[in-house]
Formats: sequence, C-alpha cells, structure tokens
Amino acid sequence: MATSHDCGLIEFITDALSIDYIRKTMQTRYNRSCDLFDYFRKNYGHTRSKTFIKAQKNFADSLAAYSLVCYILQIKDRHNANIMLTKDGHIVHIDFGFMLTTAPGRGIKMETAPFKLTAEFVKILGGGPHSDIFRRFQQQMVKGFLQLNKEAAKIILLV
Repeated sequence: MATSHDCGLIEFITDALSIDYIRKTMQTRYNRSCDLFDYFRKNYGHTRSKTFIKAQKNFADSLAAYSLVCYILQIKDRHNANIMLTKDGHIVHIDFGFMLTTAPGRGIKMETAPFKLTAEFVKILGGGPHSDIFRRFQQQMVKGFLQLNKEAAKIILLV
C-alpha cells in the first residue's frame, strides 16, 4: 500500500512458497523434473486422502478467484515467481506492479491470455473437464462471473 510518493507498506505472506521455488527445490531434492502435482502428493498425501482433497479444493477455489481477478484487472507479469502456493493449497498472486494498461517490457504485451490456466494446474484439478474438482473450478468461475456482473457498476467506479 502506497503511503506517499516514495514509500509504502508491504504485507508478507507467511507459510507460502512461489511455484518457481517449489519446482527448483523439488528438482534438486529428487534429481528429476517435478511438477506441482508431485508437490501436492508429497505434501498432502495420496490423491484420495482427506488432506490432498482439501488442498485440491483450496487450490480450485483460489485459482477461480485468482483467474477472475486477473481477468478483470488485467494483471500482467504472472510468472511462477509471482504466484505463491500457501501451505494449505491456496494460490496467491504477488506483485501488482503491472495491471490494467501497464505491462512489463515498456508496454510490450507478453501475455495474451486473460488468466493463467496451465496444464500443470489442470492436472491438480483432476486432469480436465470430466473430474469433479475441475467442475468445481468451473462452477466457481461461473458464480464469480455472475457476482461480478451484479457488482459491475461498483467495480467500474472503483477501477
């Protein structure tokens, strides 16, 4: 939060790691390429365990919210060092320096997708549209869009 023209406050996100850090650490630890699904299995247990399913639901719900915010505010600079994963599986974006009309690289638009939904994210969501957790993500996106539509005037005023 900006407090003046040359200073501000930063909120720290505790118990969270960047996706970039998770990948590098997993690769070093296991001496092979690992993805977020491997991280989920190693940290939350078997894919049918209560802890894994809870983390997966947290991921799906927060990914839907993150995707909607990225879409509405046109957040840029969505590389894996700016996307954090909390200890309970929530996605958190950091670094909001580039949004709306600003972009890294002096205005050159590097990102054309309105939000980031990678194959790796889809794998955590159960592999695709036929899984319950992916359908949960879709339903949360629809609910979010409907709510954004109801609040459009307020959002436009704020932006």
